[in-house]
Amino acid sequence: MKKKYLLILTIFASSVFSKAFAQQNFPKQKQSDSLTLAEKVEVPANKNVTVDFYGFIRHDAFFDSRQVIGAGENIVPLYPADEVKDVNGEDINAASQFHMLSVLSRAGIKLKGPDVLNAKTSGILEGEFFGSSEAGINQFRVRHAYVTLDWENTQLGIGQFWHPMVVLECLPNVVNYSTGSPIFALNRNPQVRLTQKLNSKFKVMAAAISQRDFTPDNTAYRNASMPSMHLQFQYKSEKFVAGIAQQYENLRPQLSTTSGEILLASNERVHSFTTMAYASLKTKPLKISSAVMLAQNAASLVMLGGYVGYSRPGEVDVFETMNTRSAWIDFQQLTTKKIALGLYLGGVKNAGVSNPVEGAIATTYGVTSAWGAVSATEGDRTINHLYRVVPRIDFNLNKSFKFRFEVERTAAEWADAQIDATGVGNEITATNYRVHLATFFTF
Repeated sequence: MKKKYLLILTIFASSVFSKAFAQQNFPKQKQSDSLTLAEKVEVPANKNVTVDFYGFIRHDAFFDSRQVIGAGENIVPLYPADEVKDVNGEDINAASQFHMLSVLSRAGIKLKGPDVLNAKTSGILEGEFFGSSEAGINQFRVRHAYVTLDWENTQLGIGQFWHPMVVLECLPNVVNYSTGSPIFALNRNPQVRLTQKLNSKFKVMAAAISQRDFTPDNTAYRNASMPSMHLQFQYKSEKFVAGIAQQYENLRPQLSTTSGEILLASNERVHSFTTMAYASLKTKPLKISSAVMLAQNAASLVMLGGYVGYSRPGEVDVFETMNTRSAWIDFQQLTTKKIALGLYLGGVKNAGVSNPVEGAIATTYGVTSAWGAVSATEGDRTINHLYRVVPRIDFNLNKSFKFRFEVERTAAEWADAQIDATGVGNEITATNYRVHLATFFTF
């Protein structure tokens, strides 16, 4: 009975409120006022620009046998964590973990526009839900925002795209989102890139590059007042690709040094050179891709490395780049069948600083240091080298739907950090096994 009276009271109150609201002296609304802004403002469609929408829904499920250092809630696994022992000598980091994420789902548009300066124009705008920081995972972020002008033998590219060291014709085909990092270069950069065909098989590419993502702080790049410079030569035929790339980078880590109560202006620089040679061969059953790299400040490519700052009382801090050596090879089965196999093998070595400043206080910089994988500070730990073996299998159910599965074994040698950022003493090898299943629905 009480519910019945409550229902009647509610209907009565709603009726009274509706009548009172209707009697308010609101101005009469014109028909045009009811139109939305989009309906009022006529924006002519650009019929000369074609738009193709693409992307995929991706789900990742992965298990690690120990704690790891990585990004995006460890969907990007980089380094097995060092041993940390409790009072009883038990390794705290020898604990497994499991996670599932769908943040790598991606959407993009490809654009083709009218000719400009007698060049064909095109563009790509692509994003995903990985976020721009660990706290921002699940947020939408820009991957690529890149336009190109193509003449008969020349291409000009402007915007954010893969770093030129990430050669799309020669990539590790691993499942996990590290794309082979920290052994292989991984970065997307704002850049201006000029590519010139020398003939039907040879081309040369030059690029001016800045740093935006994959760094805890890009101030040193901006204060350098100049972009990184890249030069690359490539040979490409129907079944074979080979090339060599060289990059020069100039950073200004500090505008001033504070030593006690003394403030000193600083124009100290970090000069780094990186060289890479790569090749990829398509045979009847396999595509074999490989690369070797001699890198400095490899942290800018999300590899093992960085640079070191040396502080001395009453003097301006000086900076030295770390040296990194890496090599990898990837075997990819080329088949039209539903099942395809693959294997990735690689290693990277931290060769440290060539000319450390003895007696100074040493501090490492770069994303690798921010993750805690390298250090030159007394009492810290650092990684000397890392090896990775990744067998995989793909199940291509149709053109839109597939499963990818891999087992990754990564082993890293940790040791006591020295002033040159290498490790000596108390060496241990931390090993992680990752089991990873990714599901793709492509559109």
